[in-house]
Amino acid sequence: METAIRWSSSSTLEEQQFLIADVSGRTFKHCRVKEVGGKELSHEILSTHHKVPAFRAFDWSSYDQALVAVGQWSGEATVIRLNEENAPALSLPIKHQRLCNAVTFGRSSLLATGLERVRNDFCLNIWDLTQRLPSSSSVASSSSRSSAEPVRKFANSEAITSIKFFPVQSDTFVAGVKGTCIRIYDLRESTGSASLQFQTTAVHNIQIDPLDENYFASAGTQKDTTIQIWDRRSGLSSLPPNLGVSQNQQGPILEFKRTFKASVNATQPNIWSLRYCKGRSGYLGALASTGDFKIFETRKGSSSEAQDVSEYEATLKQRHLSPTAQQLEIKRVHHIEHAHDHPRYRRAEKTRIVSFDFTNLAGPRGRPCAILLRGDQSTEIYELNGAPSAFSISSLAELVSCSALSRPKASPTFPLQRNSPSEAHVIRITPTANPTSANETTARVSESKSSFLSLGASREETGLSDYDAKIDIRDALASFTLRRRRCAEGYLFDCAKNIEIVADDLALCAMWDWVGRAKHIASEGSERGARTLDKPPSAGNVSHATKTLCEQLELPDFATAESAYPAHRRLCLHLCGFVFPGEHLDTTVNDFIRQNQTTKAAALAIIHNQPKLAFRALRSKSPSAALRELSLALAGFVKGNTDETWNETVQDIASSLHDPYARAILAFVRNGSWMDVLAETSLPLRDRLAVAIMYLSDVDLTTYIASTTHKCISDGDIEGIPLTGLTAQSIPLLQRYICKTYDLQSAILAIAHTCPRYFQSPLVALWREEYRSQLNTHRLFIQRVQSPSAAPTASRTSTATPPMPLPPRLQPPLPLRQQQTAAQAQ
Repeated sequence: METAIRWSSSSTLEEQQFLIADVSGRTFKHCRVKEVGGKELSHEILSTHHKVPAFRAFDWSSYDQALVAVGQWSGEATVIRLNEENAPALSLPIKHQRLCNAVTFGRSSLLATGLERVRNDFCLNIWDLTQRLPSSSSVASSSSRSSAEPVRKFANSEAITSIKFFPVQSDTFVAGVKGTCIRIYDLRESTGSASLQFQTTAVHNIQIDPLDENYFASAGTQKDTTIQIWDRRSGLSSLPPNLGVSQNQQGPILEFKRTFKASVNATQPNIWSLRYCKGRSGYLGALASTGDFKIFETRKGSSSEAQDVSEYEATLKQRHLSPTAQQLEIKRVHHIEHAHDHPRYRRAEKTRIVSFDFTNLAGPRGRPCAILLRGDQSTEIYELNGAPSAFSISSLAELVSCSALSRPKASPTFPLQRNSPSEAHVIRITPTANPTSANETTARVSESKSSFLSLGASREETGLSDYDAKIDIRDALASFTLRRRRCAEGYLFDCAKNIEIVADDLALCAMWDWVGRAKHIASEGSERGARTLDKPPSAGNVSHATKTLCEQLELPDFATAESAYPAHRRLCLHLCGFVFPGEHLDTTVNDFIRQNQTTKAAALAIIHNQPKLAFRALRSKSPSAALRELSLALAGFVKGNTDETWNETVQDIASSLHDPYARAILAFVRNGSWMDVLAETSLPLRDRLAVAIMYLSDVDLTTYIASTTHKCISDGDIEGIPLTGLTAQSIPLLQRYICKTYDLQSAILAIAHTCPRYFQSPLVALWREEYRSQLNTHRLFIQRVQSPSAAPTASRTSTATPPMPLPPRLQPPLPLRQQQTAAQAQ
């Protein structure tokens, strides 16, 4: 970190001050806020101190705003006065030179310094500045050097990475021991050992919640973005066990792993700063070296209203806490700003956030504020967003939102605000008159992107971010009327048209593609198959029947894994719609290349054992650096040059590839195993099934299909429809899909092709009634008549009438009276 900013904890509504530290320029600027307009902050410089030795750590005294302590590269700590450029500085020397990692002021004129490890010397020194600090009225041309010893010494031959005094209990402080643990020391104890100890390697950037000193946070080492929150009441006592102290440490009560994602160039960021809010308990801010800035809002106890933060991989350590300890949970995560090299929010590196600190004053809306320092030395104030307003959306596309009439005034203590009177705002979402206009196109794009409910995409992938999002309210709310708009556009039984309507929902596109292909196979191939299969095949002639079908459908033979059922595999590959080996492979690959789908073309060539064709596809269309490296890895695999250097290169390439087809190619190249390709779940299910059909043994293929089918049903994955078919086995899958996405519309349109023609289900009947009610509510009466809610015409009037009786498992049950009559006749 080259620059840093610190807010004065003694700032008032009339006087707000802050400090800017320039580490590379070795200067301190003491500033005062002049005016705040929105986020912009104008200030004046009260004093500038240039005569600062080279330092790597600093702290601004909270009890005397004129004092700043710096930790030098030589290990010495120096205390300087900001308001007097020529005032003598106080140097606190050490016996053995080494790095000074941390300095911090206490409330009672104490200063703690943390040093790197050296043999046979203490690395944690406590100094009393009361008798040693030069008077502000004295003038000297050079710094004064203290020859006195520290009042206390700790951590013999143990490197100290971070130190912090507790704000209220000024005789107690917490220190991080490099790579080992976090310790809490009490200066009132004469033993010289720590009072409490916490085993962890996350010992950097220790921060204490000033409004609840039971909780403190720490960060991981370099390139490790782990953040841990501790409760000091659950620490491990360092006292002898015979004193009756429990020795069961319980670890952090809250832990965030991989808080910040790797940058575009696969570089893992560092945590530059951790800060707790000065005005409201439970707000912890974290800043990465890439400018990625998040604030975690925590609260005590458990509640069902806590936000899901799985994308940050926050893990709550559910364990037996001590009687006085209390569990924390995440209430909300404020993502203030993304990294400067984020693909969607890219900005100049010099404009990224390089430092921040919380203020002790509330913003105009009564919420916590943070002061931000950017790389171009500009400063601004950011007020956190509060809880979203209560709102409701009707089926007629009306949004009713309740917002406060009055805004709470700024307060230095953040008191709890009483409930303010609210008013209701009604916004009606109306489609444009011309459905092909630019506005409608924009709404369609926003509507399609809002289908993250069905795809399970993250907010970043859909562009729906809290920060810097400027979109029309009608586009933002399009997802709530998505089903209605699809129905109005003709979302019905035409599979090709359905694919155009749901073009941005890849899972639904895959399902409608399979449904359309199945309808085509049933209508075009049933007559040829019927001349041979005049009755359902029995268990003894299934193999003969599959061979006959392959001949009637003119399916080419291909080399597969050793199998007793090659004809079955040809039929399965045909049902998946996958390109057969040698069946216009070059033409298909060239078509994908012309469509800029080079990785898909290369993966298709790899699956068909054509590495040269795959290499040519990867090298076409001005490939990126990652694809060029992937092509080189493929060439090395084909030639057999897979030494240790090649393995390291493959590992480096893996972190920079995000395309599913490119990752599948790399998975195969790494070990030459098709099982690694099947483990790449980002690859579309149809392609994974094709790989399994072509290369797995009979036993492995049976196991894979069974496990994949079970997973698709349990997850409600609509891509699993080719495995279950539109049969009774698909009902549990569709039910879980509806529960997950609320997309009753797609489920009922798909199952209408087979139910009740081939089977009946009371659950499908309930879906039809519910869909009919939804269409009535939307006042889409014409679409209601055309939909399967009125009559399931799609399955009853299909041209593919089965020329043979249905198997017993698909026969609809006879009415009870007919069953009794048939039994009497027998």
